[in-house]
Amino acid sequence: MKKQIKVIVFIDWFYPAYKAGGPIKSVFNSVQSLKSEVDFLIVTSNQDVDGEILDIQPNEIIEKDGYDVVYFDRAHQKKSEYKKLYDGFTAEVIYHNSVFSKNFTLKPLLCFRKYKVKQLIAPRGMLGRGALAIKPLKKKLFLRLFKRMFRKNKMLHWHASTSLERNEIVKVFGKDSKVIVAQNLSSASLKRKLALDTKNVGELKLVFVSRISSKKNLLFALELFQDLKSHEKLSLEIYGPIEDELYWKKCLLIIDADSRITYNGILKPTVITPVLQQHHFLILPTQHENYGHAIAEAINVGVPVLISDHTPWRDLASDKVGFDLSLTEMDNWKSTIEALIQLNQASYEEMVVACHKYSLDHIVSEELVQENRKLFGLD
Repeated sequence: MKKQIKVIVFIDWFYPAYKAGGPIKSVFNSVQSLKSEVDFLIVTSNQDVDGEILDIQPNEIIEKDGYDVVYFDRAHQKKSEYKKLYDGFTAEVIYHNSVFSKNFTLKPLLCFRKYKVKQLIAPRGMLGRGALAIKPLKKKLFLRLFKRMFRKNKMLHWHASTSLERNEIVKVFGKDSKVIVAQNLSSASLKRKLALDTKNVGELKLVFVSRISSKKNLLFALELFQDLKSHEKLSLEIYGPIEDELYWKKCLLIIDADSRITYNGILKPTVITPVLQQHHFLILPTQHENYGHAIAEAINVGVPVLISDHTPWRDLASDKVGFDLSLTEMDNWKSTIEALIQLNQASYEEMVVACHKYSLDHIVSEELVQENRKLFGLD
């Protein structure tokens, strides 16, 4: 089957890099879903987010399963190399997987701003109020420069993963911004099989899977545990790269003093599902998510979630797949956790079954694939 269009994707990190989390999954899932129709060339770095050099051949196009990737080292992350790639590929769409990336958004945008090629930018939640509050001065200056340089670029479009993110884009770049809404695609939905004693009354196993940063708000969950010290069979396992060392030191003060809490390093993509399914609930009191891959993945594999109300996943209790709670209501979080501790096997299994239905209806539906097809201009 002849592929309809060619798309160049610029992204700071890509598999086998995995420590950047959600953005890599977003691109990978989109490529997997559309690669029969789209000729994808992914342009990325030869490092992981922590600077680890990947065990791949840099600066050469590598054929994968239905798409191509080039991993540029630092010396090759420049406009002249990007022009060479484009001249040999002639894409109809250039897709940028960030707003604030110097080498994989700003440079290619400058490189191709006079080309008659559609350019898509996915902010990945970076324009939300919570995200902009982190290093605000630096981001404010960058956005001011960005608007001055590209405000007249008629080929520039934005990919919003939700209507909420669409509003964030319009608020920053103006009502004339060309925004296409297409929800991120997730991995396949699985039916979870439970052992007879998966959920016993009196116990609750929580898991946190995300980057360790103020935005992901791990400290909030840890402070909850301090107020729930009487529940000996309440536990929390933490997985994720440490992004903010000062923030992590604050977290460690609680972790080291509570034997119910453990930090187990970074999860490789191949073991995420079994680790999630060893727990009763994912907990993520995040300050902002434009999508939240950890949330979607948990529900996809039958693990209900306990999250903040700062994500697109809302009114979860009505669908029996979890709870989305306000970060200003600590007592509500505590009472919810205490109720979940008393949850029995039958009630928990009802939530697990509900997760599979919710996943098929809201996370991996054919309608969402069609949204992403339209994003790239496919019929």
